[in-house]
Amino acid sequence: MELELTETQTMIRGAIRDYLVREIEPLVPQLEEGTLLPFEPLRKMAATLGLLGPEDELAKLMKEAPAEEMLPFFVPRILSVELSRVCAGVALVHGASIGLCGGDIRSKGTPEQKARWGGPIARLEKIGCWALTEPQAGSAAIRDMKSTAVRDGDHYVLNGTKTFISNAPYADIFVVYAKLSENGAESARAFVLERGDPGLATGKPFKKMGFRSSPTGEVFLSDCRVPADRLLGGPSAGKRPTGSTVKERLSRERVGLVAISYGIAERAFDIALDYARTRVQGGQVIGNYQLVQRRLTRMYMALANARSFVFGDIRAKRKLEQSAVDASVGKLFVAEASTFIAQEAMHILAGNGYMEEYVIERLYRDAKLIELGGGTTEIQELTAGRWLMEHYGR
Repeated sequence: MELELTETQTMIRGAIRDYLVREIEPLVPQLEEGTLLPFEPLRKMAATLGLLGPEDELAKLMKEAPAEEMLPFFVPRILSVELSRVCAGVALVHGASIGLCGGDIRSKGTPEQKARWGGPIARLEKIGCWALTEPQAGSAAIRDMKSTAVRDGDHYVLNGTKTFISNAPYADIFVVYAKLSENGAESARAFVLERGDPGLATGKPFKKMGFRSSPTGEVFLSDCRVPADRLLGGPSAGKRPTGSTVKERLSRERVGLVAISYGIAERAFDIALDYARTRVQGGQVIGNYQLVQRRLTRMYMALANARSFVFGDIRAKRKLEQSAVDASVGKLFVAEASTFIAQEAMHILAGNGYMEEYVIERLYRDAKLIELGGGTTEIQELTAGRWLMEHYGR
């Protein structure tokens, strides 16, 4: 079944969709070519929709609406979905800055760190990035990490290289993980760096198959010397196991990627269905042919199941806590469903689906990334499999 929304939720989704189709969609060719960066369009979007602060219109509505409206959960989710329908790369830029970088600062930072960096990121005054992955350390990001942080008086000195980092080429604020040796123990800790810090440099944006409007690049740390107050969370940061905090952030990232992936899938299905209803071959619309109906049915089956992972708590009208295994299987299923739906849409549009004009080729390219980023398909399978063996039913 289609997602049933309340009157308020329908109004919010309509306002967001109308704005994005009117203001962002015409910019997509420039965003994809890299001749226009996504940051100013995002700031304008947030300002227009009332998302920049607690006194903005939509922020007030989220706070004052009845609990059953679920607006604090619905609004970020539907924004990611609607952004991804128009341009998934812009949704990733937004999520990497506000969700990953800003989320780490909001959840683990000291009051001073939250005020100095968390607020500006939330208001989109500054763009953030979250730097964990390294050239030799992808899936085993913590175990194989080679970046180091050495205490030197009232400073830390960081060295290392990060790669595949969303927003890195243009970010203002960096949450960077490095291995710190203290009291005879070594553990990965997060540091907050700023563009302009001595010893911090970034590479040019990578050329990618998809998500071309989302700048991705490297972060280089060469004797990057920063004050001790850059340790995220302050001196007490070492009291929690690093693995648990990173896994929590990765789980949140995967939940965010599910919404982006679903937005891609929903747009691909809508385009294919509309095409099947209007494209005439052999004297009738192609949607009348059984093989096309079979494709559409299987696409919708995948989409309907994916929708449950994205909007389950909205339907239940209460927050549903997601375990690490839920986040992993959600990303695994929706990412594969999105790639399948985009591929089937291309088959329905045939030659037209291969042309940029019909959008499907971009959706297909973008869909594939979610099977790789934020933990590959294999990592989701292993994470879920281990959890099931150790915990399920016990």
